[in-house]
Amino acid sequence: MEVCYFGHYDAYRAALGWQEPETLPPQERRIATLREALAAIPDYAERLIILTGYAEKVYWENVRFCEAHNVPWCLIAEKSQGRARSWPLRRLFARHVNRSAVAAFGLGPGAVDDLVRGWGVRRDKVAELAYVTPGALTPATPRPHTGFRFVFAGAFSHRKAVDILAQAWAEAAPHLPDATLRVIGAGPLEAAFEGLPRVERFGVCPPERIPEALADCDCGILPSRFDGWGMAIAEYARAGLTLIATQTCGAAEPLIRPGRNGFIVPPEDVADLAQAMVDAPGLRSDPVPLTATAPAICARKFLDHLAHPVPYDPPRRILHVVAGCWADGGGLSELVAATVLAQAQSGFRVTLAFLGGQAEHPLVRDCRRAGATVWVFPRSRPHCLYFSWALFRALPHLIRLASTVRIYSLWTFPVWWAALLARFYAVPYATAPQGCLDPVRRTYGRLRKALAWHCFDRRALRSAAWLHATAETEARWMRDALGPDCPPIRVIPNGVDGALLDSIPEQPRSQTFLYLGRLHPLKGLDLLAEAWRLADLGPDWRLLIAGPADGADPPSGSNIEVIGPLYGVDKARALKSAACLVLPSRSENFGIVVAEALWCRTPVISTKGAPWPELGDFWVDVSAEAIADALRRFAAMSPADREARFAPLFDAARDRFAWPSIARALADG
Repeated sequence: MEVCYFGHYDAYRAALGWQEPETLPPQERRIATLREALAAIPDYAERLIILTGYAEKVYWENVRFCEAHNVPWCLIAEKSQGRARSWPLRRLFARHVNRSAVAAFGLGPGAVDDLVRGWGVRRDKVAELAYVTPGALTPATPRPHTGFRFVFAGAFSHRKAVDILAQAWAEAAPHLPDATLRVIGAGPLEAAFEGLPRVERFGVCPPERIPEALADCDCGILPSRFDGWGMAIAEYARAGLTLIATQTCGAAEPLIRPGRNGFIVPPEDVADLAQAMVDAPGLRSDPVPLTATAPAICARKFLDHLAHPVPYDPPRRILHVVAGCWADGGGLSELVAATVLAQAQSGFRVTLAFLGGQAEHPLVRDCRRAGATVWVFPRSRPHCLYFSWALFRALPHLIRLASTVRIYSLWTFPVWWAALLARFYAVPYATAPQGCLDPVRRTYGRLRKALAWHCFDRRALRSAAWLHATAETEARWMRDALGPDCPPIRVIPNGVDGALLDSIPEQPRSQTFLYLGRLHPLKGLDLLAEAWRLADLGPDWRLLIAGPADGADPPSGSNIEVIGPLYGVDKARALKSAACLVLPSRSENFGIVVAEALWCRTPVISTKGAPWPELGDFWVDVSAEAIADALRRFAAMSPADREARFAPLFDAARDRFAWPSIARALADG
């Protein structure tokens, strides 16, 4: 092995405390040109030439030399920052890689993907490597201090996003009264930490002293706007620390297991970085991912690929596009967020894009924690179409990166723009109308929806690779609307957050009928109010209405209680304490609350506006009289009879609605 250095330490490295050695080991030398290298190494043309970049003249000299003299060569590259001005040069260099290189190694999965998608290197040429992390692993041990110590090591520069770190610490510090933040390094943004509480300035630290500086820390942070690799993450892991890094750091994906040994957060997201810092004390370090950077493993992967090259199998990147994923967005918001979360937890690379302007659904934060990339775009005029100039500009980039796209609902600009771009870039996409093709629902805003249907939505649906229906009833709506041009339809039910529902212990069942959902005219609350009056169950029974207001007046009457919306633990507790869930909807494409109730072993009464024929004689006509009759029949049953009547449905719910299997089925499509 011979190593030729053609450059010198720059001011950036010097600011970090690096010192250029005066002498080099015998097999290392400084050279300025290829001619100097040929003179210093007589058997230069008999070796494998390894190049580590493309932007310098010496790299191009080596490529031309190797091609002229049939000398084997390969490329090792970090993920590029993607600047437009260097894109033509990368594409041109990739031509030489495809023509004459024996391999191209990307440092981390992001770099490999960049070589294929950004550079244009052939898949049979590329393979993944990692930067070797020197030194022995330091096991996690009790730290010799009280409280919790965060650490950042790097240049105080814009690229390292120390300004974002300072803002995040200002938000997180009040929630962490015993925690401190140690900052190691120097640079132009040192003033960012002025006036912040409990900040320790360690100063410039040479590389050989980094283990000493990390020995009494608990969690390492790398908030960079971009890092091709980010050696600091590996150094933190080697020191036994938990990790927080941004999605733009190349080492984040190989070394961080979100929610276990660290968090991966979006770049420049102050709130999410602050929340990750607040949650960090509950994590534990994990040495297992660090084995990917062990010297012997990296060397073996390098040599094995040279001897037995295997074509690169790119990871599946799934992009989800929806108009909104908001706290009060109803079942659609929860469905989208739960799908993204389940796929991220199953190992898929998932991106979620939606419009902001309202409070996010609580599950969106969990999606970020699980490693999903979340893009939130501001809305623009006209608001009625959910238009966004920011989404208009950014979505082409997201579509090009995706392997498949999932589009939710209809009638909105994000749906039309995503479908158009997917067709333009030849990226297969699936559409989940989520009940928008329901004939009853289409009567609301008939003129606007008819215009959108003929101009945009029909084309978007017919060009989809497949359509997702949650029940056979919805599949029939799709066939009726699209006719013979209807794409293939897959019927896959929505999933249930079983872990959350099971986390609530069984509650004593009260004599309560529960309605859980939006207060919308489509939900049939007027029918439920009339049915409650007709049933006349007496003072021992009550009707509980829970949900956000959405255009319908809440029912009123004796023993009717109306509360606000319930989410998460509160919703699970309500389901487990009610005697029966009632769904009086005029039309539902699925009715996720029914699946959640059955998972909680809560009986259900539903109208035939929802696709639940398995409920048998408790699946009734859409009328107040039919609902009242079901209420009376249920109230007359003993608790044992109710359990026996619904037990088969309770048991089947565990198999049908578990998210891991549903998430994989949606991805496989």
